[in-house]
Amino acid sequence: MGTTPVIGQPVRTAALIGAEDEAIAIANAIASGFEIATAATGTSQARLDLLARSGLLGVSIPTEHGGLDASNVVLAEICAIASETSAALAEILTAHFLALEQVRSYGTEGQQNTVFPAALAGGRLCEARPVHRGAESGAPLPLAASGVGWRLGGEALCTPCARHADWLLVPTRTDTGKSARLLLPARIDGLHYVANSCEPNATGLQPPEHVLLKDVLVDNGALLHSIAEPPRTDVPQALALLLEAAAHIGVARKRLRQAMDARAPDALAIGLASVRLSAAEAAMEQAGRAIDAAQIGIAEQHRINAYLAAAAARFAAADAVGAAGTAFAPASGTHGTGEPEAEHAPTADMLRQAGNLRLDRHRAPPEEL
Repeated sequence: MGTTPVIGQPVRTAALIGAEDEAIAIANAIASGFEIATAATGTSQARLDLLARSGLLGVSIPTEHGGLDASNVVLAEICAIASETSAALAEILTAHFLALEQVRSYGTEGQQNTVFPAALAGGRLCEARPVHRGAESGAPLPLAASGVGWRLGGEALCTPCARHADWLLVPTRTDTGKSARLLLPARIDGLHYVANSCEPNATGLQPPEHVLLKDVLVDNGALLHSIAEPPRTDVPQALALLLEAAAHIGVARKRLRQAMDARAPDALAIGLASVRLSAAEAAMEQAGRAIDAAQIGIAEQHRINAYLAAAAARFAAADAVGAAGTAFAPASGTHGTGEPEAEHAPTADMLRQAGNLRLDRHRAPPEEL
């Protein structure tokens, strides 16, 4: 596979997750201790090792390669669980699942036979976002022809803790102007990590990893499949929107929980946030099923349906975040639409009832749920 084998990476043995409900349970366990270093979780490197050994990084691997091939509904829920507790974990998992989908959709047989077993063993993929003149740029990094291969240079911002990953997926453009995705080992000559940005900063967030690429030698085995322009819609695009929606849903869940823990929560505002969150979760599930169909369907309509469903979920999830955020201090005399309650009494009553039901459930002892 040319330049793509893992270089200098110790062999890991990850748990093999055999069922989707097991994957959800493990996601909950990992998320609960990922963000803040403790005596049990240690440094970011220790937490990343725990993630690698958990088996979560391999749940989307196709069954023909020995994986669970978890549904996209489950992948989205895993990312939502992560986002509710740790933005960094959500970003790491989202980038990894998206990169694996790129390999699944456009990787050669050799690339898949290398990457998929590595992910099952705990290997991790990151995504790189090219930087031009100090700012993120949508323009891919240029590849310059060099003998039978290419040379790559530039800089990028990568998924947090990229230096501890196994591969970087880099958007590039060949000297003929065609787009390509490049699968690079995270530790090869020419890759330079500017600073150690793996530990959370003062805000609790982990910044992206700044990487310089200096005259990196690339051969044909590192390019994903063909270097033709991607179709108008494809599965990775839809999955990206779905996992963005999942991250928003995790944030909305966290904000709603905080609102319900307030001293005097407003049942009406809690109800509005609850129904919008439920709508977003339903849209996320529908989009996940549509992407499942697109992964096995051959018609363009499957991909169009998946993209539209994922876009709807992303929109609904952003709306849920806003509603959950305003649940702390809802507008006086309104139910979130800017209109007086008196003019919409049935709707207000419904939302208040929903809010009371949500609050009752939130306050109930765990054994009563």
